[in-house]
Amino acid sequence: MIVKYKNSVIEITNESDLDSAEFGQRFKKQYPTDLGHKLEYQPSSKHGIRITENGIEKCSALLLESGGATGISENSFLIKNDRIYICCSDQIYSLNLTNLSANWRNQYDVATCFGIYEFDEDFIVHGEIQVSRIDKNGETKWNFSARDIFVNPDGKKEFKIVENRIELIDWEGYKYELNGEGKILTEIKTA
Repeated sequence: MIVKYKNSVIEITNESDLDSAEFGQRFKKQYPTDLGHKLEYQPSSKHGIRITENGIEKCSALLLESGGATGISENSFLIKNDRIYICCSDQIYSLNLTNLSANWRNQYDVATCFGIYEFDEDFIVHGEIQVSRIDKNGETKWNFSARDIFVNPDGKKEFKIVENRIELIDWEGYKYELNGEGKILTEIKTA
């Protein structure tokens, strides 16, 4: 996926076919290793970020995580205030766009983080097991879990932000409507 931001072109890629011998050859930074964390298992998610200006590579980073596998989609990252916030497995990274240095890396779901969305001055993280509201510094304001996972076998959209509310559907077909504080406004069985 390619995004233009200010004078830069940001390319975000799924690097699932990349083997460990190529990590350092293709990317200048590697997380979480560059943060002093060692992966205990083979990575299930490998996401590359490359920033160029005028066709010249400015910086690059490879994110490696071993929780539930994720891909790259329009909702798996967002760019705001010279930072990229990106889901990789069960983690979200905040990286500076000037050099892809890490602001923070945090786990927001025990399985997988599917997406990150702007919500007022904060963000909502759509995880498989829970939904979280976090601030720009990665601090959790609240978490919400339901009866089952926030994945839907019936093809219904399981996550949606409508004005100042969050609408969720779980695997069992229960629909939840939350306010901005993570409190349930309505809960109904849809299937």
